[in-house]
Amino acid sequence: MLIFALDARRISVVMILAILMVLGAGIFRLVANGLQWWNIAPVAAIALLGGMYLGRRYALWVPLAVLAVTDIVLNVRMGYPMFYWPRAFDYVAFLLVGLLGLWARERKLGTKVSAAIATPFLFFLISNFAVWLFGTSLANAPYAKTFSGLMECYAAGIPFLRGTVVGDWGFMALFALSAVLLGRTSSERSHSLVAEVRA
Repeated sequence: MLIFALDARRISVVMILAILMVLGAGIFRLVANGLQWWNIAPVAAIALLGGMYLGRRYALWVPLAVLAVTDIVLNVRMGYPMFYWPRAFDYVAFLLVGLLGLWARERKLGTKVSAAIATPFLFFLISNFAVWLFGTSLANAPYAKTFSGLMECYAAGIPFLRGTVVGDWGFMALFALSAVLLGRTSSERSHSLVAEVRA
């Protein structure tokens, strides 16, 4: 019974860390945008970590809420409409990444790492597809609705992809390192507590 309680405590520590990281990522997104960094924001990481580590009731809606709130703040700050309907594609991508996290949650470490590696690319493909459908090029002209127009759109998005990869992978690495360090600390406490109980 004691061992089960210790495992439950370790799980709740990781969940609390995930909540703090999701909220921290939202704050980082607001700060990084103000610094004009090249899209270095852990947007997709928020969804993946939420899916993998938040309780099932919170796994999808808490990261979506963080994204929505930060979107509204950024839109108002930059003078855009509060809600921009083509952004719904980004929310679909975000939701798919969260579902990927839910799917990977009970899988082996290799599957989780693969999901983390794939996350920024999945988000890039879906979000830039929406830009191709509804947005304009860097020359402020609509993209041609052809395969070459789609490829032009993806090519124009590559500088932003670099920032997305740096933000998502860096943030997920920070989370993994924090979880390992907390796990070791928790494990050491557990062993000392078990030793005291047996003594």
